[in-house]
Amino acid sequence: MRDFQEFGWVVWVSGGAVSPEATGGAGVIFEYRLAAVLLSRMLRRAHVPIGIELPIQRVALQQRVAGHTFDDIVVETDAAGQGPTIEIQVKKRLPITGGNPEFVKVMSTAIEAYLSHAEELKDGRLLLGLAAGGPVSDLEALAELTTMARAHPDAVSFGRLLSEGVTRSALRTRHDHVVTGVTTAATTDDRFEAEALTHQILSALHVWPVQVGRDGRDWRAELDLIADLASAAGQPADTVLGRLYDLAQEVGPRAGDLDQQMICAELLRRYGLDLARAVLSAPETRTTTINITNSESGTVFSAAGNQVFNGLRIGR
Repeated sequence: MRDFQEFGWVVWVSGGAVSPEATGGAGVIFEYRLAAVLLSRMLRRAHVPIGIELPIQRVALQQRVAGHTFDDIVVETDAAGQGPTIEIQVKKRLPITGGNPEFVKVMSTAIEAYLSHAEELKDGRLLLGLAAGGPVSDLEALAELTTMARAHPDAVSFGRLLSEGVTRSALRTRHDHVVTGVTTAATTDDRFEAEALTHQILSALHVWPVQVGRDGRDWRAELDLIADLASAAGQPADTVLGRLYDLAQEVGPRAGDLDQQMICAELLRRYGLDLARAVLSAPETRTTTINITNSESGTVFSAAGNQVFNGLRIGR
C-alpha cells in the first residue's frame, strides 16, 4: 500500500510541541485518576491493561514534548525504553460518531501517529490506546472493530468481513462512523483511501472503556488490588491510591516520567509511605479479562491463555 502522505492529505495537527501546562476541568481530573490507576499497577508489577501482556515499567504524562502523538499517558514495558510502548489518549466521554468534532480530532491525531510512526506501529513496538469513560456501547463496538481489523492484512479483506449477512448491522454502522471521522480528519473525498487509512488506524488502536470515578469499577478494583502493598506500609488502600492521584496531578503538567523507584521515593519523602520493600517482593500480576463478542453465529467468551470461568452464569 502506498504511503498515505502520497495522497496529499491535510491532517489537522495542533501546532507542534505544545506545553503540557494544558487545560483544566473534569476531563483532566478523569485523566489523572486514570494515571493514578496505572501508577498503582506499576507498583504492583501488573500488566498493561490493553494491548500488551507485559508489566508496566514506566508511566509518563503529557508527552507531546517528547514527540509522542497520543500524548496524555505513555506506558513503557521496558526500562530502557525499547518497547513495546503504548500511547494512550484519554477522554472522559467520546461518542464514536462521524459528526462528533472531538472524535474527528482523535482521528486526526491517530492519522498523525500513523504518518509519523508507521513502521513502529506495524511491527508492534508502538501501540495506540484510547481510554474513555463512555458511552460504553460505542466504545465496546469500537473495540470489537479494532480486534476484527487486526485479523486482516488490508482494507479489502477487512471489508469482506463487514459485508451484510456476515457482520451485524450495528457494527457496520459504527464502522461507517469511523470512516466518516477519518474522511473528515484527512480531508479526502476518496472513499477507498479513507477506508484504507481507517483499517490502518483500527489495527493499531486498543480501546479501554474505563471507569475511574470514586465508585467506578476500575477505581474500586484497584483499591482491592493494591490493598496488600498499602497494608505493608501501614496505610489503607484508598490513602495510597489517593496519594498517587495527588502525585499525578502535580507531575502531569510538568510532563512527568516516572518509574517504580521514583514513585516509592516520592511517597516516602512526602508522606512517610514506605512501599519499597513490598514493591520489590511483589509478584508479577496480570488482570484476567473476559471478552464477550456477539456475532451472527452466537456469543463467544474469550480470554488470554488457558482460563477456566468458574461460576459463570448467564441470565437476566
